[in-house]
Amino acid sequence: MDLNALKIFIKVGETQSFTKAAQALGLTQSGVSRAIARLELDLRVTLLNRNTHSVSLTTDGIFLYESSRSLMHEMDEVGQSLTGRTVFPEGELRITTPSAYGRLVIIPILKEILDRYPALSIDAVMTDRLVDLVEEGFDAAIRIGSVQDSRLIARTIKHLRFVTVASPEYLNSHGIPKEPAELVQHNCLAVKAQRTGRSTKWFYYIDGEQQPFDIKGNFVVDTADVLLEAALSGMGVVQIMDFAVGKYLENGKLVELLPEYSNASIPLSLIYAKSRHRSPKISTLLAAFGLAI
Repeated sequence: MDLNALKIFIKVGETQSFTKAAQALGLTQSGVSRAIARLELDLRVTLLNRNTHSVSLTTDGIFLYESSRSLMHEMDEVGQSLTGRTVFPEGELRITTPSAYGRLVIIPILKEILDRYPALSIDAVMTDRLVDLVEEGFDAAIRIGSVQDSRLIARTIKHLRFVTVASPEYLNSHGIPKEPAELVQHNCLAVKAQRTGRSTKWFYYIDGEQQPFDIKGNFVVDTADVLLEAALSGMGVVQIMDFAVGKYLENGKLVELLPEYSNASIPLSLIYAKSRHRSPKISTLLAAFGLAI
């Protein structure tokens, strides 16, 4: 297989355009077209659906694109490391973050990276789903909580804690819980556990030990963003990360509950595959978050 043609195909797949791919690679549009045709001939499959205004991947094209994209990125990074160009990352950086943290915190950091490195582009996926970095071809992730995957390296950025909050309107109508056991008398809004689909337990420190508490309520969601909006609207009590509610506690739109029972802090980490620890893109992310390279 012609690896140069494969690289051109991946760029066409990313941009969905011969013209944009040619511009990104410094080639002519006809050169891109010939490379794709050569690759299709070698593989004996049709990789692209072509029309006057756009191109799209065929089923075989999608398979080849998804199978080879991360591999080609890794090969580019190895080449950059060996030629000493590690201080200038280039190409596409794929990163995933929890939705709320991405929206509230990560965007300014990514902007600084893009401003500093114009040859770099970023594909940011903000989701509360547990993404498999290796299988799905991501360079890195920002993840809350511990990491159990031996293929990955976790570098702690900071520690976060869960806080229990509700709006003044809700508390005026339903009262203020004085201890965790009283939460059963309240409408507790929750995020579904990713693996079970059930609402998660809430944890509090009682007599120096962390204990789980079952909660119940009439509203369950799959992202913390929605949970925050529900709390602000007065729907009920929520347990949510401190970074998401700081300004609302300051302006009085939310009230913290049970602070004396607050659970332990948990790590917020930059996660990446061991195979990419020398990547210029990873080095750039480490520096952006103030971590040693």
